Amino acid sequence: MNFDAVFFDMDGLFLDSEPAWHEGETQLMKSLGYDWSATDQLHCLGGPLSRIATYMSNCVQGVQTPEWFIETIVNQMAIRLENGAPLMPGAVELSNALKASGVRQALVSASPRVIVDSILKSLPEHNFEFSVAAGDIPRTKPFPDPYLHAAKLMGVDISRCVIFEDSGTGITAAVASGAFVIAVPHFIEVEPAPRLKVIASLEDISLSTLANYCAQDRLS
Repeated sequence: MNFDAVFFDMDGLFLDSEPAWHEGETQLMKSLGYDWSATDQLHCLGGPLSRIATYMSNCVQGVQTPEWFIETIVNQMAIRLENGAPLMPGAVELSNALKASGVRQALVSASPRVIVDSILKSLPEHNFEFSVAAGDIPRTKPFPDPYLHAAKLMGVDISRCVIFEDSGTGITAAVASGAFVIAVPHFIEVEPAPRLKVIASLEDISLSTLANYCAQDRLS
């Protein structure tokens, strides 16, 4: 392979957990008398949780603090996701193909550690060497730090890594890291650019097409 490692985002990319987040946020805001809309959800897509919590607090005119929202959301989502969530189409197949070819993988999320660990416990057969979660390092997405940290932990050059992302926040972090990025957007428009490919689904990519994409952008 002409790349050294692959890093997957979690929510909305590897895991179809966005509906659980939407349901949880909708019910939480309803309990505070606020009608959480699709526009609100889209605004918060991709996190980080600190930004979501601040936005929610502003929506209810500070009736609850951002800190309260963070604690409440983390506790509720850890329970909601303790049994896992559906995997995105093609995610397991791609990960297994990468493993069969000896490609190293890690999970890099903007969700807190308690939620990431809860998800990983529901995926006992996953192929990730490790995970990076919000709080593991000072800055999370949209900063590139989580991906740079993952590359450092793995001992690889980030410029020779491939990142799969779906949200604007995550794509911004991935591109800024210097890696080769495959965007799989669901609710936003993303324009292809050098070292940034856009696909509709993980089902649309194979090891050969991924290698070709990287070769076209001289990832060697």
